[in-house]
Amino acid sequence: MLKKDAKAIKIYTRPLADIPFDEYKAVTTVETSIDEVLKELLEAPKYYENCPSEISYLVKSINPNQHLFYVHKTFPWPIKDRDIITLLTVEKLSDKKIKLYLESAPNEIPEKNKTIRIKNLMGYWLLEEENNKTMVTQQLYLNPEGTLPPFIVNKLLVKGPYKTFSVLQELKNKSS
Repeated sequence: MLKKDAKAIKIYTRPLADIPFDEYKAVTTVETSIDEVLKELLEAPKYYENCPSEISYLVKSINPNQHLFYVHKTFPWPIKDRDIITLLTVEKLSDKKIKLYLESAPNEIPEKNKTIRIKNLMGYWLLEEENNKTMVTQQLYLNPEGTLPPFIVNKLLVKGPYKTFSVLQELKNKSS
């Protein structure tokens, strides 16, 4: 179901069978090359013990096509903070099509006190270039763990992807 259509960004959500949390799919076209979008998705500062919240950090590159990223998200009390380690695997399907598979890797770094580790994430980024423009699709499901009610999580599902895709939209300004 289409949940948001603004600034050339479309975000859809759908329920999954026997799972209380919805999955989302976000789509936009960025006026730059597939290589620029890929570079933006893979660029991240190096992870360290007390990384600031809300930013993705590179834990390590396993090989040129596999990378581990860490994100810590702070929440206001009484909600506990969350963190996640994501394994990103890059597969070049053709010169004009790249898929980045996302899966959780919860045991790659030690868990932090007072933070709930997200253990279930699956999804992908799909980049498709045509005429120096790149259609970007992200589809993702995650279980936020803990006691967050699904109806609240599902209602807020559009905010994060919309922010991420808004940043990707700015790439066109960098390449112009």
